[in-house]
Amino acid sequence: MHSKLLPNLLLTICFLLCGSDIFAQTTEQARDSSIVSPENDTLDFLNPLQRPDTVDNAIINDTIQQQKSEPIDSPVDYKANDSIVYALDERKVYLYGESQILYKEIELNAGIIEFNMGDEVVFAQGRPDSTGKLTGKPHFIEGSESFDANLLSYNFRTKKGIIKQIYSEQEGGFLHSETTKRHPNSEIHLKGGKYTTCDLEHPHFYIALTKAKSIPGDKIISGPAYFVIEDVPLPIGIPFGFFPTTKTNKSGVLIPTYGEERRRGFFLRNGGYYMALSQYADLRLTTDIYTNGTWGARLASNYRKRYKFSGSFGFNYYQNVSGEKGLTNYKKTKDYALVWSHAQDAKANPTRRFSASVNFTTSSFDRNHTRNVNNVMRSTKQSNISLSKVWPNSPFNFSTSANASQNTFDRSMNIRLPQMALNMNRIYPFRRKSKVGKAKWYENIQLSYSSTLENRLNTKDTSLFKSTWDDFDKAYQHNIPVSLNLKALRYFTISPNIRYTGVLFTKTIHPQYIKDFLIPNTDTRVDTFLIDTVSNLKYAHAYVPSIGINFSPKIYGMFQFREKSRIEAIRHVMTPRASFSYSPDMKGKVPDYYREIIIDSTGKTKTYSLFDESIYRTPVPSGRSGTVNLSLMNNIEMKLKPEDEKENYTKVKILNNLNFSTNYNIFKDSMRCAPIAMNGNTGLFKNRVILNFNGRFDPYSYVVDSRGMYRSINTSLWKDRHRLVRLTSFGFSLGTSFKSGQGARSIEQREEDDLTAITGEDQTGYDDVYYGEYVDFNVPWSLGFDYNFSYRRTGTEPNIVQSLRIRGDLSLTPKWKIGFNSGYDFTVKKVSMTNLNIYRDLHCWEMQITLVPFGTYRSYSFRINIKSSVLRDVKYEKRDNWFDNF
Repeated sequence: MHSKLLPNLLLTICFLLCGSDIFAQTTEQARDSSIVSPENDTLDFLNPLQRPDTVDNAIINDTIQQQKSEPIDSPVDYKANDSIVYALDERKVYLYGESQILYKEIELNAGIIEFNMGDEVVFAQGRPDSTGKLTGKPHFIEGSESFDANLLSYNFRTKKGIIKQIYSEQEGGFLHSETTKRHPNSEIHLKGGKYTTCDLEHPHFYIALTKAKSIPGDKIISGPAYFVIEDVPLPIGIPFGFFPTTKTNKSGVLIPTYGEERRRGFFLRNGGYYMALSQYADLRLTTDIYTNGTWGARLASNYRKRYKFSGSFGFNYYQNVSGEKGLTNYKKTKDYALVWSHAQDAKANPTRRFSASVNFTTSSFDRNHTRNVNNVMRSTKQSNISLSKVWPNSPFNFSTSANASQNTFDRSMNIRLPQMALNMNRIYPFRRKSKVGKAKWYENIQLSYSSTLENRLNTKDTSLFKSTWDDFDKAYQHNIPVSLNLKALRYFTISPNIRYTGVLFTKTIHPQYIKDFLIPNTDTRVDTFLIDTVSNLKYAHAYVPSIGINFSPKIYGMFQFREKSRIEAIRHVMTPRASFSYSPDMKGKVPDYYREIIIDSTGKTKTYSLFDESIYRTPVPSGRSGTVNLSLMNNIEMKLKPEDEKENYTKVKILNNLNFSTNYNIFKDSMRCAPIAMNGNTGLFKNRVILNFNGRFDPYSYVVDSRGMYRSINTSLWKDRHRLVRLTSFGFSLGTSFKSGQGARSIEQREEDDLTAITGEDQTGYDDVYYGEYVDFNVPWSLGFDYNFSYRRTGTEPNIVQSLRIRGDLSLTPKWKIGFNSGYDFTVKKVSMTNLNIYRDLHCWEMQITLVPFGTYRSYSFRINIKSSVLRDVKYEKRDNWFDNF
């Protein structure tokens, strides 16, 4: 039954005639003065509302003592699926069966509801079913706050209430209570409470609260409390408790974890202070201390501004101590790591973009301090900071960046700081926008502009901060190409062009042959060849004309099958390409940037450019050039007939592509033909297996030197050994993965899974990482293989490298997951780095076991913890890191 118009009328009559006096009637009076729905006239509707005296008296006394406030000032809507009973003398309404009351932001749902319109008090409780089980328990909602209870009494005027057996969610946690009093400011006093992050009505664990106060959106404060697991109280108690439930960040102390290592002794890790700087950023300051003297400090920050940018920053510094003080093995070293990630929101600025991805560490940092084996196995690290700008309705764009590439094995670093570029996209200076019809040939002339400024440094990480600005290689270059594309005979394109190139060099070389050179600090004289580098600014430029001719047809071949065959046809598409480019010798027509230098006592000479040691080439070629480029692309597809006439034909790619390419330099003195390069890829078994392959073939013959190495000679292999080409290198890779079809999920579904991101808490990226990015129990099993083969023939003995990598996971039960990652190196005949990951979903808890069973990074880790971040410190850990293996 539903009623929305009658309540307003009844409320108005009651308030005018009776005021706000309190009425107390017996069950017989209530029945005599009531209006009972015909379908429920035999219902004993008051027995379910036998309320405890504490609840009834609390509400009545509170209503009497409370100074009268404004009456209900908004319509009260209510409904019930079973029946609605009106007691006009009592000014009460009784609702039965999935009842609901709506008042402003308040919504109350229950099996039975009694609404006292005079006192503006509502009573609600569940309704027993045929088996005696209580159903339709009260569910109270006010704004964003909601809770469930067994019995509820609430005053709309004072906004106070008494609740029995409350169950409410408190910002990631759940609060249970036997008796609860709710205040007008939404604060809650409770007795006999439980706080847990388990969402079950009967939780797996909880913190028992003798008495407590909950301030929604802020905190829960309790008196004496103790821990309970599976209804078993643990002898772990606290005199008081404090559980933050705020939606915003709060500053506070970070409790360190403790443990022991054989090499560095006892330790305290990750202790420090967390600061909530603002709603956009935070800051975490932590330290690590070891009893052998090793210590470290960490700084980490996350920041985010909606529709603007987001990122994280981390810096770690460690002072390592090894050996015993006073002994010869005592040593102190330093490690540091800098990690920064910044991303700009696409909506922030469509014409300007800034991004950063910095990952820089000392070569020994990962080995000594990271607990993520994936970081240790990665030998190369890249860092990049970039800023780009485009101008709307303009062909110009600008970009600047700082890049660094680091090899942690040999400690080498390649840095570009900064690198700038100003470019102009291709324009047609002679084309008129308003003209209609076919353009004239000169209107197809294209003009563009590009310029770059670079500073490069190649060094070791140990010498990085000792380098000065003079150690950088610097140069500026700009190009202005003018070109024209002309079509001829359908498949031919003729491209004459002229390019102006200018380079500003910061150093030049001066090679010279010196006779009787006196070696410093000795009496020895020798003949020597020296190259002296002089720092100075010199601008070199040239106009270099060239012409190119391109030929690129498509050739189709089709093989038709018989009518009874399932195969309709196989099509072969070949795309041959031939191009020729020519540049004349410009040495005599521009300033001379080359020197012919005697290099030995016999008078032998060699041509050197003054800018041979610069990062850019000399703008003037040392001679004329003419190159013929040849390539052939192949694609093979098969067309299958449908099994059902209603279906469409199916196309199957037999060979995605097979490419061959080479070039011929017509002005080269010898060995004018370059080796033939081959590459291709295809998918096998309905693309379940991906095959990639490549090779290199040399058309020239060879001789074997004293070291057993091949050296190509200027004689064709056919003429010398009656073979067209010789294979110098070949490689291929096979990759496949299989998984059960049950429960396969999309990426969007994975992002919504609560079990994703089994990672640690350190924002610098150097804390614990368990070896699966997510745990997907919907896929019972998965298995993947990667095989790599490489063949290289540079001497009499070929060099063969092959390896196999296998990975997978298996769900033993809906709650157990085992994952593994291993491999085998056939060259060294050893098993490669292997790890095993075991995960157990314990509903509100989780257990993880990570094991590296052998090798340099042999280690294990066991952890059982609460999933929720609210009680993330409630955990047990046991680990043996690889730090002690060194």
